[in-house]
Amino acid sequence: MKLFSKLKSSFLLTAYKLVVGFERLFNKGVVLDFLSNDFVENPYKTYNSMRAHKPILFSQITRLHWVTKMEYAQEMLRDKRFSVDDRKYPIAERRRKELKKAGREIVLEQFENPSMLKLDPPDHSRIRKLVQYGFTNRYITSLEPEIKKVIEDCLDKIHNQDTFDLIDDLAKPLPAIVIAKMMGLPDQDLDKFQAWSEDLLLGVGGIGTTKEDIKKSGDAYEALITYFEKIILSRKDSPGDDFIGKLIQAEEEGDKLNIKEMYGTCLLLLIAGHETTTRLIGNGMFTLFKHPEQFDELRKDYGLIPNAIEEMLRYEPPVHATVRFASDDMSYAGKEYKRGTPFAVSIAGANRDPEANTNPEEFNIFRDDIKHISFGYGPHMCIGASLARIESRIAFEILFERFPKLELLDVNPQWGKNLIFRGFNDLKLKAS
Repeated sequence: MKLFSKLKSSFLLTAYKLVVGFERLFNKGVVLDFLSNDFVENPYKTYNSMRAHKPILFSQITRLHWVTKMEYAQEMLRDKRFSVDDRKYPIAERRRKELKKAGREIVLEQFENPSMLKLDPPDHSRIRKLVQYGFTNRYITSLEPEIKKVIEDCLDKIHNQDTFDLIDDLAKPLPAIVIAKMMGLPDQDLDKFQAWSEDLLLGVGGIGTTKEDIKKSGDAYEALITYFEKIILSRKDSPGDDFIGKLIQAEEEGDKLNIKEMYGTCLLLLIAGHETTTRLIGNGMFTLFKHPEQFDELRKDYGLIPNAIEEMLRYEPPVHATVRFASDDMSYAGKEYKRGTPFAVSIAGANRDPEANTNPEEFNIFRDDIKHISFGYGPHMCIGASLARIESRIAFEILFERFPKLELLDVNPQWGKNLIFRGFNDLKLKAS
């Protein structure tokens, strides 16, 4: 069995290399070789070359049309001609067969009842309007004291250490704990909740994802759905004032979220909130170490942090791509596309488009009028964007205050291998 697995892996790698070679020849040297170390270390060079060659470039390797031009990216994210609901297109049948074969009935059921992230209007509009009742700016701002306490508690655990891991010690636990507390989950469930959160993401966008990773991701998905089902049903008669309570009570003109929509919403907020903030803090801190003069300016004036965060989001976005489908046969940007054609909207590529931002390869915390789509754009703009910004701002403020002489121990840490999420698995720092 192991020999067969090795032969299969060897065959797939050979096939991959052949496709890469063909694309390199066909596209005059431009190719999305996502297995290469060069791409993992610096994907922006590839996205820039793709944009210069063709702003919408088909990648045979990923079977996606990659969109790296800001104008087109924004249009696809807001235009009703482009759909997020993959259940409507041929790709869905393959997904259904995979889930049935794997015996993932709970995951399949949730696939057929997706969160608002995977819904088009009017269903998306209806659910988002209801969810916003539990995600107002006033409510998120009121969480600042709790966020500060979570950060202080995380850093108190390492106060006697000369070195610490920014990711494991702060960036990972912070958003998971905050979201769990927002939802009103029991404190004794926090460790379990965080472990499920991390396992869930093993199967999303990983380069060279193993069968074991996919299994762990599926197990975590099912465990979380079962967990949320138990929590939500137990609170139906007495919702409370936490986020889940607000979802249960949310109502607009007689309309309410059904039980499956609540599961999907809780899962969505967990994934989006956890992963985005974790990588924003890690990517942002690493980028500051690579630009020491700007890091010094930031430590002298915390008032610069909000704009610096926007530049971090533009320069090293936590999420690198999102997918859209042609909702019908269409003509776009001078080409014809069939219904169901999948497009990878390259957030990272669009953020570095020189037509959107002057000198896009330069990191500049003083940049005016920063244009990025790191939290999405249009109707699917990330509903938790304000929470991620607040968490990151407070985290940087407290880190700079506690550790005025932070040092990066490994000047060349290893970037994670993921096409969708970009960040570090660990980032070792010296406290003093």
